Amino acid sequence: MSKPNPDCEFCGGIGMVDAEHDPPHPPTFNRCECVLYKDILENVDRALRDLSKAPVVKGSPLLDRDDKNLWITAGQDFLAHLRHVGIRKPVTWNFKVVSDAELTTAWLGSVALQGKDILDPDAYAISTQYITIPDLVVPPDLLVIRMGIKVARMAPAPEVLAEALNTRLHEGKPTWIWDEPTHPLNTGHLFWSDTVGRILSHWEHLTHLDAPTGPAPKKGGKTAPGTRRPGPEKRKSLRGGGS
Repeated sequence: MSKPNPDCEFCGGIGMVDAEHDPPHPPTFNRCECVLYKDILENVDRALRDLSKAPVVKGSPLLDRDDKNLWITAGQDFLAHLRHVGIRKPVTWNFKVVSDAELTTAWLGSVALQGKDILDPDAYAISTQYITIPDLVVPPDLLVIRMGIKVARMAPAPEVLAEALNTRLHEGKPTWIWDEPTHPLNTGHLFWSDTVGRILSHWEHLTHLDAPTGPAPKKGGKTAPGTRRPGPEKRKSLRGGGS
């Protein structure tokens, strides 16, 4: 939890406020708004560094579709839409942006464990953080795969992407594929194959996202859109009482 405001009128600097409860059940508490917004932004930045700094959009076709598999062709404006979704989710929501290069790194890690020779220019990037594709792609509630980061040729690249997509499908978890109009995921792309094409043919393909309308609010500024101020019954300070 983020550091609370010591002068907060709602929580008195504790960072928590009373939640509604029915006696004789024990009292429960919610994050105070003085820490809630900062916690949400930190969760967004865990998904992708500095994502919270993406510009603001008034609305997004991606909202409330985090349970769907989507293929999104968009430029950098996509990040503003992803931020729009992320700040409207609970602080416990686990979503992550990984690149196609990270997919191949995870795959190379599993090959290295088998003692096989690795003939790939990116072999030096092998990490023990993710030693298999499932290690990388299974945990998030929503996985966003950013295409176009890996440039060095690797023959199994399409199979690596197909395995990642099939793994998510097997787990019943949603995935968003993000490619850019200047480097679309189609014939000739490093990660394209008939198998990848068959998988994505069942996904909705979004090719237009509205441009941002302004810069992101600073941390500690106004309450995030969609984040309600606690009602009067939730503002009782815990200082000097409560449990």
